[in-house]
Amino acid sequence: MKRALLGIALSAVLVLSACSSSQSSSGAANEPKDLVVAFGSEPVTLDPQDTSDGISNNANELIFDKLVTLDKNNAIVPQLAKEWTTSPDGKKITFKLREGAKFTDGTPVNAESVKYTFDRVINKDNKLNRYSLYAEFIDKVNVDSEYQVSFDLKFPFGPALITFAHTNGGIQSPKNIKEKGKDVGKSPVGSGPYKVKEWVPGNKLVFEANPDYWGEKPKMRTITFKPVAENSARSVMLETGEADIIVPVVTTDVDRLKSNDKVKVSVEPSSRNLYMSINTTKAPFDNPKVRQAVNYAVDKETIVKKILSGQAKVSDAAIGEMVWGYSSAGAYPYDPEKAKQLLAEAGVKPGTTIKLWTPDGRYLMDRQIAEFIQGNLQAVGFKVEYRKWEFGAFQEATRDPKAEFDLALNSWGTSTNDADWGLRPILMTKGASNYSKLADPQLDALIDKGMKAASPDERKKIYSDALKLVKDQAPWIFLLDYKQTTGYRSNLDNVYSWSNERLILRDVVKK
Repeated sequence: MKRALLGIALSAVLVLSACSSSQSSSGAANEPKDLVVAFGSEPVTLDPQDTSDGISNNANELIFDKLVTLDKNNAIVPQLAKEWTTSPDGKKITFKLREGAKFTDGTPVNAESVKYTFDRVINKDNKLNRYSLYAEFIDKVNVDSEYQVSFDLKFPFGPALITFAHTNGGIQSPKNIKEKGKDVGKSPVGSGPYKVKEWVPGNKLVFEANPDYWGEKPKMRTITFKPVAENSARSVMLETGEADIIVPVVTTDVDRLKSNDKVKVSVEPSSRNLYMSINTTKAPFDNPKVRQAVNYAVDKETIVKKILSGQAKVSDAAIGEMVWGYSSAGAYPYDPEKAKQLLAEAGVKPGTTIKLWTPDGRYLMDRQIAEFIQGNLQAVGFKVEYRKWEFGAFQEATRDPKAEFDLALNSWGTSTNDADWGLRPILMTKGASNYSKLADPQLDALIDKGMKAASPDERKKIYSDALKLVKDQAPWIFLLDYKQTTGYRSNLDNVYSWSNERLILRDVVKK
């Protein structure tokens, strides 16, 4: 009997011990952890209204909340605004804000801070990168009450809500902007789940959890961005566990990484395309026939299949199929004989020298693609002077009104997922990123009409006409639509990107 009782007692102790151990390990599992993300470069600025690059936007999605945002399926959902209404004429949008949200400097998120943020970006004198994104359609911002703000629009603007959901719509602390001035991009204050802990340029950017976040508590203790330019080095970091996530994954490493059970590779659709800007102001490319010729000269299928291992598709329009308003204008087939014929008709002599520029390492396989295009163009009679650049210098050189390039490799991610932003900044005469320097009044009129039309069906018809015109004018060598490739450790859940290439890290769980 004593032995039986002793056995029961021992069993009870073991059960209690097991429960205690289980609770302890479960508790440890739920403790916030640290996440390391390796990108091809580092953020440029953490001022959301002055940001034009993807990595800065990825960072700003951690720091700043917006009026509205996107869910995992790219649908618009509330964030700082709990509800909104649009007037019957489509020219006024009113947002009711949630109460109790605070910036990480302790000041309240209210209608005044929303007005201050947008007044700042639509003021042309501030010369912020995203001026045209908002100033084109916002006429006036009104503080209706402490927690209600309304926007008077210049015209009914179909993509208004998704433009407010853009990362560039992050609401900033007015107090911090006034204190930091032009340095606000290095010392940001938002109301998001994370805040900047440390930024060592060229080495790391560390975010720490915001303990006072109004929403769901941050999943990670810290998130660190590391700039790693060398493609293979990022892959090795992922394999060894030095990095939890890498973006992008170089095509040559995808199969190897997929065979590693500690690693996962996600390949998702993207709204980013790659194209070769043609300087339409310089002979011989001031002739559309010559621009069409170089489109026939380039073997896009081989670029997609061989250089990118199928992680892209040949472009058949100036915007990709993920973008609202897309329709196929038809791809230029690879036809070098047709290219030679058109060049002869245009009076372009064999041996004509042209200058081809490319960034090196900014976009997936950009240098390799540019070198392949160089060979294609030489095969139809051009002498191609090839030059690769560091991206910052490349951007500055291609934006110069007196730029000497004939062809420059560029990429555009339509971050609102709407044809307006897919065309207006890069193909309108006055577009800030119109590197081809195309000036076509008919195209300008179509893009302006598409921006201001109220009917979705009417807008789609307008953009279909615009895309056909762009194909005929051929201001670019139309190349490909990228797919997004993200590598991550198998112990992570909820790693995803929006189709505009924002890598959303707020929801990542580390087991």
